[in-house]
Amino acid sequence: MRCGCPACGTYMVQSEHGLASGCLCPNCANRCTACMGTDRPPLSIEELRRGYEELLESVDDEEKHPWGQ
Repeated sequence: MRCGCPACGTYMVQSEHGLASGCLCPNCANRCTACMGTDRPPLSIEELRRGYEELLESVDDEEKHPWGQ
């Protein structure tokens, strides 16, 4: 996919670097992750673990109190 830079309008080039992937503007060096399906960079391993743990806690709470009581 080729995107226009939100800062200067120049076509951006995809830059693939694992979790730091996105597009890089050859004109102004702006980085963008919008074409990755999100307006923020991918989650780090720590963020994914924290979210998973929070999800597990909420499931445990629902099992203990299935009607929210």
